[in-house]
Amino acid sequence: MIQCVVGRPVLVAAFAFFVCIHGAAIPGERPYNDDPYFPTDLDGTNTTRDLTVVQKWSKSLLTYAIVNYPAGMPQGIVRSTIRSAFDSWSRVTNLDFVERASSAEVDIQLSFEGMNHYRRGIPCHYNHENTLAHAFFPELGDVHFNTLHFFNGETTREEFLNTAVHEIGHSLGLLHSASRSSIMYGAQVSSNLVLEPQPEDVEAIQAIYGVRSALPTTTNPPPTTARTRPTPRTTKPRTKTNLCSLSSFDTILVDHRGNICVLAGQYYYNLNETNPPPRKLSAKWPGLPRNVQAAVTYRDQKTYFYKDDQYWKYNKLTLEEGYPRPIEKYFPGIPTDGLDAILTEKSGGFLAFKGAQYWFYDTSKTKPVEWYYPKAITGDFVGLPARVDAALMTNAGRRFVFSKMRYYELDDRNRVVLRDGDVRKYWFNC
Repeated sequence: MIQCVVGRPVLVAAFAFFVCIHGAAIPGERPYNDDPYFPTDLDGTNTTRDLTVVQKWSKSLLTYAIVNYPAGMPQGIVRSTIRSAFDSWSRVTNLDFVERASSAEVDIQLSFEGMNHYRRGIPCHYNHENTLAHAFFPELGDVHFNTLHFFNGETTREEFLNTAVHEIGHSLGLLHSASRSSIMYGAQVSSNLVLEPQPEDVEAIQAIYGVRSALPTTTNPPPTTARTRPTPRTTKPRTKTNLCSLSSFDTILVDHRGNICVLAGQYYYNLNETNPPPRKLSAKWPGLPRNVQAAVTYRDQKTYFYKDDQYWKYNKLTLEEGYPRPIEKYFPGIPTDGLDAILTEKSGGFLAFKGAQYWFYDTSKTKPVEWYYPKAITGDFVGLPARVDAALMTNAGRRFVFSKMRYYELDDRNRVVLRDGDVRKYWFNC
């Protein structure tokens, strides 16, 4: 994003996890929320600030191609700047990057796109018009630069290089850093741009791919030719699976890797897959009981599951010591006899739903739930049904509520329903 801070523009980039969700109402990308991590976990215990995620490329030689070019900047400069961005990562870790003339079969596609665009035929869009760019985690990796900002006089070549290095870092598996000196920090002041990986970035990328053991592989780039935007392809609908036969589900969450998972009974379904089979909950989250009532992954990448009067906390996929714990002790003020759904807020707190009522839990306050809660759902949420079964805030900050196999997307600035639809059609792609 571009914002004004003491008269200077601040550049904010985003990255995205990928999921194929049929239909234009729910685009197929989920850029990560650019807000920095909170200093404590959701339940007020320890904190984890880890630049890396578990996802990584399974090979060390990656190919890339520039799909199209922006107006107002010579193609040679664009190519050399992107080459420099890739080289800055290759110099410090065991990854090599080779540019190809054709974008059809490359690992990473880089393109300059408007607000609403496509990623290899799948609808995609930026979280906000001021988003400079977004990228996808391994092994997807594509990078989209917002044509509103590149290059129409608003951004310089240095700002483009900064953004490219940052986004490629996401493409390789890095999260945002809490350090302002890091290239992976969520914002960079234009008068003091970081143009290459800093020590903490080097340490993070080497933790995934190792220390550079040989000189980077370089090849002569292909001749510069004009490229046109590929014709969007339609995706093949999922075949009928157990997912499509569900008449209800327990909860839905974004896991620590960015996968949207639907939980039903003792099984879960990964919506990032084309035809997700039912898999045992206990295989992914050892120690987790069946029929979980609510779940959420917080910004520290810890995942919380709620059932009856207890909750379980997982660090990625490992149950932390001492769990499950009583909800009443660590989340005072919300129902302790079972929840229907939890919806996190950008402020760091969350909404707890049960029956026809909801509570707001403010993590920043000593008394997290005010005296005037609970409130009626239909009294404050315009367009929602009286009963909520599940809720989800995506990594882009989009908020969805689910009730009887219908979804309702809430306006980001208030509690009004923007749109609703059939879960099976738009989420399960049945």
